Amino acid sequence: MARATTKKPAVTGRRYPRFKLDVDWFVESRGCSTLGRGLELSVRSALLPVTCASPFLSDVTLYVSLPARARMFKARCTAKLHAGRGWVLQFEEVAPEDLQLLGHTLVTEFGVAALPNLENRLEQTLSLT
Repeated sequence: MARATTKKPAVTGRRYPRFKLDVDWFVESRGCSTLGRGLELSVRSALLPVTCASPFLSDVTLYVSLPARARMFKARCTAKLHAGRGWVLQFEEVAPEDLQLLGHTLVTEFGVAALPNLENRLEQTLSLT
């Protein structure tokens, strides 16, 4: 008896893709700060277009002025330099209301593709009907 198998496609890219936003941001690290405009953002990390060798220590706090929002998004992060691309800030601690604010902004700006779990649920729901 032959057994049917379904082959899952290989995962390409990152689980939560980063999207470019033209917003103001600043980063604090032990009393020093850096600010700029424009970054790539996901619900798990941010990529800052700062390519200098060492503006940050490993633990930083990121603040982002999201579009049409009264509050700034705040996240405690770890920073790693990716040569030629900038600094990747991996979110370690984000308040639930800030995460909700970020998720709402990403879905508003880029649709459900910004949150893959929502996109998968939408596909599953549509396939059931």
